[in-house]
Amino acid sequence: MTSTRTGSVTIDVEAGLINITDVVRAPIKAAWTCLTNRRHIREWWGDHVDLELHPGGAFEELWSDPEGRRARAFGTVHEVSAPFTLVLDWREDDWPYTTIVVLRLRDLGTSTAISVTHKNWPTPADDAVRDTMARHYHAWKTALARLKAYAAAPRAAAD
Repeated sequence: MTSTRTGSVTIDVEAGLINITDVVRAPIKAAWTCLTNRRHIREWWGDHVDLELHPGGAFEELWSDPEGRRARAFGTVHEVSAPFTLVLDWREDDWPYTTIVVLRLRDLGTSTAISVTHKNWPTPADDAVRDTMARHYHAWKTALARLKAYAAAPRAAAD
C-alpha cells in the first residue's frame, strides 16, 4: 500500500483488488454531480464515456489502444445511492471475466474523499491479468486526477 497526504493506493493482485482514494476539493454534492452527470463526465473523462445513472443502466467507454485498435469497456449499474455510492460491473470485449467497480464518496465538509475500488479480478492472477490490473491502476489514477482537477474548478462547483 502507498499513502499520500491526501490519499492512498492499494493494489493486491493476489486478492484481485485495486483501491485508490483521494480528496477532491469540492463539497460532496458537487463532487457527485461531476462524477455522475453526463455533461461533467464528458469534461473530465471524455465524450467517449456514457453512464445511465440508475440500477440496470448501462455504462460504456470506447477508446483506441496503443496499437490503434478500438476497445470497449462496458457494464451495468447495480447500485446508485446519491451522493455516496455508485456500483457497476466492468468488462472489456476481450475479457472472459467480469469485474466490479465501486465508487464511494465521503463528506469532508468543503472537500470529498473519493474511493475507487476495482475488484473481482481473477485469482490467482496470470501475467495477462497482472498487466491488465497495472493498466487499470494507471487509468484510474489518471481519471481520478482529472476528476479532482475538474471538480475543484469554479465552473464545476457552480452546478
